[in-house]
Amino acid sequence: MIVLRLIDVSLVRGVRVLYSHASVLASDGERVGLVGPNGCGKSTLFAAILGELQTEAGEIEHPAEDRIAHVAQDIEAVDMSALDFVLSGHAPLEAAKAALKAAEGSGDDMALAQAMATLAELNEGAIAANAKTILHGLGFSEEQTVLPVRDFSGGWRNRLALARALMRPADLLLLDEPTNHLDLDSVIWLEAWLKRVQATIIIISHDREFLDRAVGTIWSIEDGTIRRYAGNYSDFEAMRIERLRQQEAGARAYERTASHLQAFIDRFRYKATKARQAQSRIKMLEKLQAVEPVRAKAEWRFEFPEPERLPDHLLDAENMSLGYGDTPVLQDVSFCVRSGERIGVLGVNGAGKSTLVKGICGELPLMSGTLRRGQGLTIGYFAQHQLDSLRLDETPLQHLRRMAPDTREQELRDFLGKFRFSGDQVNELVAPMSGGEKARLALALIAWEKPNLLVLDEPTNHLDMETREALTIALSTFGGSVLIVSHDRHLLRAATETLWLVRGGHVSAYDGDLDDYAELVLSDRRDRAAAQKEENRSAAAPVVTQKEARREAAKERARIASLRKPVQKKIDAAEKRMAEIDARAAELDAQIADPAFYSGEKAQVEETLKERSALTEEKETLEAEWLELSEELESIK
Repeated sequence: MIVLRLIDVSLVRGVRVLYSHASVLASDGERVGLVGPNGCGKSTLFAAILGELQTEAGEIEHPAEDRIAHVAQDIEAVDMSALDFVLSGHAPLEAAKAALKAAEGSGDDMALAQAMATLAELNEGAIAANAKTILHGLGFSEEQTVLPVRDFSGGWRNRLALARALMRPADLLLLDEPTNHLDLDSVIWLEAWLKRVQATIIIISHDREFLDRAVGTIWSIEDGTIRRYAGNYSDFEAMRIERLRQQEAGARAYERTASHLQAFIDRFRYKATKARQAQSRIKMLEKLQAVEPVRAKAEWRFEFPEPERLPDHLLDAENMSLGYGDTPVLQDVSFCVRSGERIGVLGVNGAGKSTLVKGICGELPLMSGTLRRGQGLTIGYFAQHQLDSLRLDETPLQHLRRMAPDTREQELRDFLGKFRFSGDQVNELVAPMSGGEKARLALALIAWEKPNLLVLDEPTNHLDMETREALTIALSTFGGSVLIVSHDRHLLRAATETLWLVRGGHVSAYDGDLDDYAELVLSDRRDRAAAQKEENRSAAAPVVTQKEARREAAKERARIASLRKPVQKKIDAAEKRMAEIDARAAELDAQIADPAFYSGEKAQVEETLKERSALTEEKETLEAEWLELSEELESIK
């Protein structure tokens, strides 16, 4: 079954045509990677599928709006808990809750029974357990699931938006850079989770290894249209390179043939004896299909300059403890970093990877222990807050000039040009720059210092595929030492040789590779899931059919009726007796009101007055009893 079909689609942004005459389709359960350079129209296509903008031409056939799940870009700082926010993404559950609330307010017993049966069939307990599984998979602790959304930072809210999209029952799931703001453990979990999702999935991502593992089809926006390639990203790269080679060969063949024909035409065009042949060659040249030569743009590359000094001993730590306030995050940490070492740091979110990096770079004081820095050590530190510390009201040239006030401007310009800041770009303000441009500027400022130890904390966030590849090559050829925290496994495989594992408050060497680590992550999650199974079982109601739900609802109504019946019987008896008392009291009151009554026998008068008083006391007792029974009956309802 076809879930998504683009039929001769053209999309325009402003006055620029992103692509035209694009026709591709995605079938049920297909996993598609949508790739292309920044600004080519990947996110724009998502917006068109969601109906947020109109196509210039063509048609997009897609599922109904309520069967499309996507990650919201802007999340309000609401007071609802993280768990409730994620559950709100489950449209059928929200609709069932709303129906139950309306039925309760209407007093319609049939509507109430139907709403209860629908909710039972959905199995709210199981859905909530599933939501918790997703939250835990994306790095949220049990305690964080009850915190209000407003308490989370922007990156964590993005994770909540992703969790909410994964909760939504859908035929089509659109994911735009889902691995941004995730750590490696969460990326590994997400890959495994997506394999279980019963929907067609389209993913925009610059993480090539994630695409290799998560998709089986590539849609590439190129040459003004969308081309479909079978296979994952690595397969696509190989096929595209081969296609470009064939295109280049075709272009050369065209040029040879066209040149030969043109030479004949130029030589014999005006000779009477050869005019007919020349005219024939002209027609051949006109009909010859021109194959556009491959204008392979020079792939962008940069490098980190060779360090001016390369001391053998860069860092030595002994029994080092790091933390915040009086709370240690890492304890008894011991390691050494030597010249030329290339280290990748692994660990779950919150284990202390960034804490370790801050301690090494001197941004976090030691709580105890020793950290010795080698003589001549120069650290180049890249982290998210480095981007935030860029001066928004300054230009790249001003940033670099502050670091090198005595250097000629042309030399500064040439250096910035290596990081794709050329011409007037060096004088453009930082404020409107994209995250990728700010990251390139931060890398340029680090490179200028010629460090002998690069410490990079998630350097690929905001970087496109081309810049990631350039960074990978630059790190692979760097002559100094490297310590990297990253969720980009391609970068870690290419640029590191040793792995450290941050776990349980300690740092240790990890003997396995990244594939072993992926299995460790999934194994740990399976163990935690098994440990929580009993708890989740108690929270999750058994899955029942609609017929079973109606039967259970009938049983519940019968049970409630059996509890109400004896109470109602006592109320009815009390009301009957009070009615009898009222009737008898009326008779006695009529006698007592007659003056002749008191002229009768004294004993009879006293007996009548005594009876009237007893009736009053009995009624008061019955009224108190009636009130208690009524409250009891109300509580059963």
